[in-house]
Amino acid sequence: NGRYQESVAVCEQEIASKKNMLLQFLKKAAIHIPEVYISIVVNPEVIDLEVIDAALKIFCSFEINLCGTSKECAGNDSGGVQSLYLFDKKLYSKKATLLNNAGLVFGFMMDYAVQPGDSLKLFRDRLDFAVSLYPNHIDFAQLHSKDAEKMQKCTGTFSSQDISFARSIAFAATVFYSFGRAVPWFLSVLQPLKISPAKFFADFAEWQRCNNCDASKCENPYDLKHAEIEKMQVLFLELKYEEKKIEHLFPVVYDIVRLNGAFSRVEGEGEECEMTTSFNPDDLLSPAAYSISSFADNVCMEECHIKIFAGPEYPDYKII
Repeated sequence: NGRYQESVAVCEQEIASKKNMLLQFLKKAAIHIPEVYISIVVNPEVIDLEVIDAALKIFCSFEINLCGTSKECAGNDSGGVQSLYLFDKKLYSKKATLLNNAGLVFGFMMDYAVQPGDSLKLFRDRLDFAVSLYPNHIDFAQLHSKDAEKMQKCTGTFSSQDISFARSIAFAATVFYSFGRAVPWFLSVLQPLKISPAKFFADFAEWQRCNNCDASKCENPYDLKHAEIEKMQVLFLELKYEEKKIEHLFPVVYDIVRLNGAFSRVEGEGEECEMTTSFNPDDLLSPAAYSISSFADNVCMEECHIKIFAGPEYPDYKII
């Protein structure tokens, strides 16, 4: 991150699971390392307004493990035992609402085919749910773990083919959503397509494979520059909007993706730039842009040449 000279990741289980330990750490960090950006693994159960208030006093993000639990129960009439995968959506919804209302950055950590009873359908459902909560990023440990093969297991509910498909979806989501910095606009852009996030990422995974930029060609998304990912984003989105016969909406999408991307590169890489948009940036950055269809119907096109630069606290722009 370009705003901070140093960063650190905190993955201590005691801090993650015990509220008092977490509060002590946050208070000490505010005193001793206020200039350091800290990524903190936190269990959802310990997140409340007191913890959030302490976290807002430092530069940090919460990394939340988004997973369920397995429970064995009676199976079929033959007396077998089956595993059910249980997932508490209410818990995560409540905690995400608190974090979003406070403006505290958070991301999710997800897995697949690790716990008994999990399935490809359940993984896709979790991914859809995760995106709906507006996380800044979603991390899949299996994508960069040397022990991924040991972590994931083929079962009666998760075949080896399912595992391969889940991995391709996870990689696509990592590139498009997380490294593509898509959280400000992703759900708005997805709505006119009328498909779920998991289906969108599955389609993007297939596009990546056809264009030789999938996990087999680029195992580490850190190797990709954001500007390169943005090119993939607009190319694929244009394809999907044409496929759905709503290409008349794409100029709005094109401006929104590029404008937000430029702001993120000022923040992350310190790269200022100039660009031309088909709409006034005041409109593109307003609540009107939450609905792409309504925006296209009600906002007049107004070509603008703008400069995007680093302001005193946040990126800013001016029409030139």
